Amino acid sequence: MCGIMVIKFDKVKLVIFDFDGVLFNGLEAIKLGVKNALEKYDLSANFDEAVDDIAHLIQKLMPIPIPKIILKSYNLLNEVSFLSDIKSFFKRLQVGLSVYRQYLKEVEHMTVYDGVPEMLDVLSGKGIKFAIFTSGTKKSVMNKLEKAGLLHHFPEELIIGAGEVPPGHVKPSPDGIEMIYNIMGLDSSAVQNGEIIMVGDMKTDIIAGKTAFNSKGIGTVGIKSGYDANLPSAKPDLLLENTTQLLSHFA
Repeated sequence: MCGIMVIKFDKVKLVIFDFDGVLFNGLEAIKLGVKNALEKYDLSANFDEAVDDIAHLIQKLMPIPIPKIILKSYNLLNEVSFLSDIKSFFKRLQVGLSVYRQYLKEVEHMTVYDGVPEMLDVLSGKGIKFAIFTSGTKKSVMNKLEKAGLLHHFPEELIIGAGEVPPGHVKPSPDGIEMIYNIMGLDSSAVQNGEIIMVGDMKTDIIAGKTAFNSKGIGTVGIKSGYDANLPSAKPDLLLENTTQLLSHFA
């Protein structure tokens, strides 16, 4: 995995975004699900730590069809520390599914972050191309982009979700990044010249960017306003408070 690189924004021609927590704000849906679960099941847990746990759990659950979640739930729920005091596996499953169902319900109403539409307009005017690599579904992403009037910025073939990569190759696998590269017909000079960057709010986004192209890697930008409190530990090449700060780095 490549180390820290200096991103030369005057060279960047393609920005690959994660979706939730970067372009659209799904964090409130997670917070609501956690709040309701803590109250409903009378759980004593640190709220912020529980939100962080659930954010990571949701990222793992998103590519998995609902019926298969039950089969994988034992190992997945063991990784959720705020549920560790619940001795009964079935109670942990009940709480976990309650939060996830609440998230799926609320996330349909998630909104675009303030300033993102204007940022996309300005960068597009500078000739920058956009793509999306998400752990969610392509259909859901396209629906939300269309409702927000942003779909025209993202060609359908450059929206890569869990269904577009081989099973088991969601982030942190870099397969989605490399698929976008191939679909666009880019050559190795695009990587060598630093023309591609990955923008994400999770450690898995940063790892995907750094391990792409046999670990030659592409520039990575971490967004702190998203889901992952441990994002800085992944050592993104640039760390921003929010996505719209990206604009100030382009001349």
